Amino acid sequence: MGRRRRKVIKIPKKKLPKVFKCVYCGAVAVRVTLSEGGNKAVVRCASCGVESVVELPQGFGPVDAYSMWVDEFYKHQ
Repeated sequence: MGRRRRKVIKIPKKKLPKVFKCVYCGAVAVRVTLSEGGNKAVVRCASCGVESVVELPQGFGPVDAYSMWVDEFYKHQ
């Protein structure tokens, strides 16, 4: 008599989003482009055309640049 085989359960890894929601117009059309040096990011909405340059510390990614952009929006509001 043999043992029963265990089912292998694969847990999918969560991925970070590439397109974000715009705080100005509400459309899901914001893309973040990192500069080659890695210390600046351009946050641009394809729907309403809002564009901003965000200074980034070393090691930050597009999600961090988007959150800094949203923080700046709500700070000045």
